[in-house]
Amino acid sequence: MAKTLHSPQRYRGFVLTTAGLQKLHEQIKQLEIQTRVRQSPRTIAERVQLNDPDGIHPITVRKILNGENGVDKRSLQLIFQVLQLQLQEGDYAHAGLYRQPDDPVETPVATASSVGHQDWSEATDQSKLYGRLSEFTQLRQIVLDKQHRLIQILGMAGVGKTALAAVIAKAVQPEFEFVIWKSLHPAPTTHTALTSILQFLVKRTGESIKLPTRTDEKELLIEQLQKHRCLLVFDHFDSVLCGDRYAGYYRQGYETYRELLQTVAEMAHQSCLIITSREKPRVTGVEDYHIYSLRLNGLPLSECQQICSDYPSLIGTTEEWRSLIKRCDGNPLILKTAIAYIQDYFDGRVSDYLQYLKHGRLLFSDLRDLLSQQFERLSSVEKELVYRLAIHQNLFRYHNSVRRLCYRPHNRFG
Repeated sequence: MAKTLHSPQRYRGFVLTTAGLQKLHEQIKQLEIQTRVRQSPRTIAERVQLNDPDGIHPITVRKILNGENGVDKRSLQLIFQVLQLQLQEGDYAHAGLYRQPDDPVETPVATASSVGHQDWSEATDQSKLYGRLSEFTQLRQIVLDKQHRLIQILGMAGVGKTALAAVIAKAVQPEFEFVIWKSLHPAPTTHTALTSILQFLVKRTGESIKLPTRTDEKELLIEQLQKHRCLLVFDHFDSVLCGDRYAGYYRQGYETYRELLQTVAEMAHQSCLIITSREKPRVTGVEDYHIYSLRLNGLPLSECQQICSDYPSLIGTTEEWRSLIKRCDGNPLILKTAIAYIQDYFDGRVSDYLQYLKHGRLLFSDLRDLLSQQFERLSSVEKELVYRLAIHQNLFRYHNSVRRLCYRPHNRFG
């Protein structure tokens, strides 16, 4: 009789509602902050296994976390249970019925955080952020404290600037009347960018304001930032910076972005501008009190191992994974690019790839392009310094290295 109870196939036609997904992800964030352990699909599946001998597959967990169709109610209950939540009636629905036009769950609520007051049209898909819990907690508080008007997230390409900015913006969006994401790649003029922002605000507020001219666009923006609590995100801000001079200088014709940052930081308003950039833009004459800068470095070993755990098909010892992570300097994009290369060309064997590196062969095409982009942003002096570091990379003593690197006739580069 006991066997009969377990024999029927489960009905796999459920999906989490928006409310259920939000509840689940908020709880996961809280647990990650408390435990400092990333709640990956594999981690959650292992926790379920401790409570239920039948367990649940990590792929099923991933489907549920992504809000995908085709899961059974038991799996939903197990995940909610191990995350210390109660699965309630409004948290899930039949997939075939959930997205009907008359479904009340899908109807936007007329609040400050409704979808109509957000513009993510220029945002790239950043569904996953590895680690960065301390940075997330720190930046979230800084955005909400209303003291910093300009926040700069800085770091090398691939280190996770855009992903962190996206997670922050989505976490704090209920506290803002408007959230607008602008990509500055390829580099639009300030007139183009600000006109787009103001058109969006005018359409949503119903206010009667004239579209900006090139002389009054900053003033009109500040006026809106004073009237409404807005969160603006300028992604890829380095697109408007000059790559062949010292860091932070603006491309010819884009100096108005410096004026924009300066105006946003100086003028009193209730809004916040977040920028992501490979280098820190020059902003002169502004109190640091209203500007906050965070430079992202590579992820620590433990958080890089979380990335590696998402690729169970790869074969490697713990020491081999550590060596690979060290060579990628904790850069998530470089690490994932290397993993893809290992899958495609080394049958998933990390050891074979590391052996390949011993012969000085590192720069597969994607990584070469990434480093080339970063290198081209250096000034001529900085490029020469990099060349010399490469030439003298095997020198043993630091002080001798510095003397060799810096010595030139007349004590100058060039």
